[in-house]
Amino acid sequence: MDKRPVRDSLLLDSHFQPIYSLAHRRTVGLEALLRASEQGRALSPPEVYERYIRRDERVAMDLAVCAAHCQRFATMPHSHRWLFLNVDAMTMSDPKQAAELGNIIRAAGIAPQSVVLEVLEQAIELDARLLEGVAMLREQGCLLAIDDFGVGHSNLDRVCSLEPDFVKFDRNLLRSAVNQQRTRNLLSRLVRLMHEIGALVVVEGVESESDVVVALDSGCDLVQGFYVARPAALPDADTLITPRLDAKWDELMNRELLRRKLNRRQLELSRQAFVQTAIALMQGSEFRFAAQPMLALPDVIRCFLLDHEGRQKGRNLNARQLSEEDNLRFAPLEDTTGAVWSRRTYFQHAIDQPGVLYMSEPYLSMTDTRTCVTLSMAIEIDEEMHVLCTDVLLPR
Repeated sequence: MDKRPVRDSLLLDSHFQPIYSLAHRRTVGLEALLRASEQGRALSPPEVYERYIRRDERVAMDLAVCAAHCQRFATMPHSHRWLFLNVDAMTMSDPKQAAELGNIIRAAGIAPQSVVLEVLEQAIELDARLLEGVAMLREQGCLLAIDDFGVGHSNLDRVCSLEPDFVKFDRNLLRSAVNQQRTRNLLSRLVRLMHEIGALVVVEGVESESDVVVALDSGCDLVQGFYVARPAALPDADTLITPRLDAKWDELMNRELLRRKLNRRQLELSRQAFVQTAIALMQGSEFRFAAQPMLALPDVIRCFLLDHEGRQKGRNLNARQLSEEDNLRFAPLEDTTGAVWSRRTYFQHAIDQPGVLYMSEPYLSMTDTRTCVTLSMAIEIDEEMHVLCTDVLLPR
């Protein structure tokens, strides 16, 4: 929007921040952001609404800002790009105002299919009015994004009910993932979960090289933040953005290739030792002796033996000892004698294909809550089918 006074000396303007597709290596969207100043001092959008806009004017102001953003966007080169608009939940909850928003978009000469309406996840209340407004705009072609997912008490049911096209992860989720490995693992799983409900994932707040690496590693679709490009009236072109991200992608891929090489070596040693153990068992060796080649490997956690129904025979043979504190914390889970693991995929795959070595997907061990993979194989011991299993620490 053209800079202009709204109240006294308050000036408003439109800036746009690129939303970049990692796969396509180009900007695919621009988020419109309100910029305000008073006597040369920058004001945040919340300050504008709190200080200058009465509650009964909030929806009218929201529509006016959206109209100005649309008009400015229409003057920019925007072929094959979405316009991301922040919309107040109050506006979306009023079907009449939602219809007016649709009129504003079309009046600016923008196809509704090019507009993504962002609604704060924490502001959503799933009432009939909001759903009606959302449905009306989506029928016209607009797309929907849930903004700031992962801040406070996020509600997956709320997200699923709205069936968004995009989910934008809050920057604090990224900050936590940079500093904590567990959150980093969780971030990747959340991305996959959003994909399962049919939403593309935008990671916001990408501001440093570490942020870029974690975002790339998460499997997200789109990224946004100062490292990609800062908001501006005329934002950075892809000729500036792409080389920055390509350099980090190449670095990550080189690191990933080295990690995979080490992992393959580690898993190959585990497989060789596993086969030795299986042969010894079939030849009549006692389990605690037959398992020694496996238990001698540094990344093996435990070995255990199941019968043909998936019931554990005897206790675990543990290779890696937990600390005394952890032993106490997980004491109720320690004794797995007689436990039934027939629902686990590592048992089902092994029993379906006797003699074939299977490696599971990574999962959380119920015995001590460490992330691991399980090697398994169905073998005959004393003319009865058994499944030999070995838990191996998840390679990092």
